[in-house]
Amino acid sequence: MTDWTEHKIIVTGGSSGLGAETVSLAAAKGAAVHFCGLEADCPIDLKHNSSVYHQCDVRDERAVAVFIESAVDEMGGLTGAVNAAAISHHAHKLADIRPAMVEDVWRTNVMGVWFAMRHQIKAMLPLGGGAIVNVASILSNEPAQWMAAYGMSKYAVAGMSETAALDYRDNGIRINAVSPGPVRTPMLERALEDVGGDLSKFAGGFPEGGPAEPHVIADIFLRLIGDEKFSVTGENILLNGDGSLRREDIKTIG
Repeated sequence: MTDWTEHKIIVTGGSSGLGAETVSLAAAKGAAVHFCGLEADCPIDLKHNSSVYHQCDVRDERAVAVFIESAVDEMGGLTGAVNAAAISHHAHKLADIRPAMVEDVWRTNVMGVWFAMRHQIKAMLPLGGGAIVNVASILSNEPAQWMAAYGMSKYAVAGMSETAALDYRDNGIRINAVSPGPVRTPMLERALEDVGGDLSKFAGGFPEGGPAEPHVIADIFLRLIGDEKFSVTGENILLNGDGSLRREDIKTIG
């Protein structure tokens, strides 16, 4: 059994959605958790003293470096990270998406993960390892109309995770991407409002069993971090609509 009181975890995008659910679940298990969001004041109710909020814009590498350095110093180390900070965009075909929006999606969803991993890895190397989970999307595996910029960013997150895992597997650092379908979060609510109920514009529609509940997905993130004997790395772990694992060969995580 994992002794969560020994775990020190960072979560980006922890002030809402999947990130917030991950913070809540990890803290409830007894882990020390430092998390970040854009808001000056923490927008969620912190029910556990082991969770600490930081304001940080993941598009700014200097801000990310300060956040991670401060978190690691206060916790006395880093055993795991979940990089969940992300934004989406209005449903449009590729030529109709404003370049500024494409750049913002890329800067947040891709470079934000890159910046976070860069400094998380540097913190983990002297400690002999750790585990990083990057939140991708089913759109990293199944492209859909209307969401070219978002889908492109999640393809990049999956590929970046797989490549970084090869770079650091000999250092004891496990890096995986997790790709859920629609999850019952504020981002989903905004997306449904945007398409006005036309599910043909919602990333190809809802997969069977979806949308998933956020606690189901957050539990998978923590299983990837918490089981130190779990050896798989460099995977893009695809989930069914209800959040269950698609592939039989990786169902050992739960």
